[in-house]
Amino acid sequence: MRIKLTPFISVHHHLPLFSLLNGRCCFPPAKVLVTGANGYLAVWVVKKYLEAGYAVRGTVRSLTKNAFLKDRFAHYGDRFELVVVEDITKDGAFDEAVKGVDAIAHTASPFHYKATDPDELIIPAVRGTTSILNSTLKHGSAVKRLVLTSSVAAVREEATTPRVFNETTWNNSAMEAVKTKGSTVGPVTIYLASKTLAEKAAWDFVATHKSEISWDLVVINPPYVFGPSLSPAPTVDDINTSQREVYDTLSGARTSAQLRNQGNWVHVAVAAEAHVRATHVAAAGGERIIVTSGPFFYQDLLDAAAELGIPNVPRGEPGSTKDIPIIINLETNKARELLGLTSETPLKDLVEESVKDFKERGYPGFTV
Repeated sequence: MRIKLTPFISVHHHLPLFSLLNGRCCFPPAKVLVTGANGYLAVWVVKKYLEAGYAVRGTVRSLTKNAFLKDRFAHYGDRFELVVVEDITKDGAFDEAVKGVDAIAHTASPFHYKATDPDELIIPAVRGTTSILNSTLKHGSAVKRLVLTSSVAAVREEATTPRVFNETTWNNSAMEAVKTKGSTVGPVTIYLASKTLAEKAAWDFVATHKSEISWDLVVINPPYVFGPSLSPAPTVDDINTSQREVYDTLSGARTSAQLRNQGNWVHVAVAAEAHVRATHVAAAGGERIIVTSGPFFYQDLLDAAAELGIPNVPRGEPGSTKDIPIIINLETNKARELLGLTSETPLKDLVEESVKDFKERGYPGFTV
């Protein structure tokens, strides 16, 4: 895997020294609370924080079901701990968890395309966010920085001609669609609305309580997050929603039309690193930051597999996307200039890593 992560200080030579050292940011060995620590992205976030020298307290709904986390990070000793938060939507759910931590990475939020009722996703997404914010306001006296995992889903809208989206844009159309059409909008739009409403709730909370809080907010907005999982996923049905896109494509589950569909992606390691840097870069405070490796067509995954000579992967229709314009274009200036984060992960490397992971797990079509 070739991921270019520009050294932190080197990309900030143009910033005044006080913008690096002052402000509401946290450096190692500060303690960070990571909510939903057993999630696909969250485990990588925990890993990156620990590697950077932070101490981590992770929240899970069950210690027994998430014992793998203690095993995976056992070599960090008492720098890693787990606490139980059974229902993140309840008032006061995080009251104890936020005590004594210096920063928070709120990653816990549902992600799937199965909801038929908007409340199924929107309520836990919004209430989970306001719950951690209220607990931090009341009991997080040591907290200086809160990093929220949002999504490009809250940034981009549907488009039929090429458009450029940045951190100033919001997915207002998804919110309006759910408001006017309810459950008839479909599960994808429900998910898009849930991420948008949850992030808006966070910014509204900060604005309302500006005079009361001692911390600031940074929001990370990734698109599809791809890459090997660090969690147990014994069957294909256990793959997280985003990486399942990679599996389904490489295993031949896409139609010709679906292979011409496009999206944006980021490697899971880069998305996780963004959370760490957002914690210690003072200038990131109060910002939304899009983190992406760029656009892709699903056919590109098959082309990469062909280039690697991976057997038993369909070839699709090579060249079928060459004249199709990229519709959703994302600006990455903030990720580069504030976080020094430039992902140069080729899709070929992603495919190679993913196939290796699928083989090791014995998934159908990828047995060793």
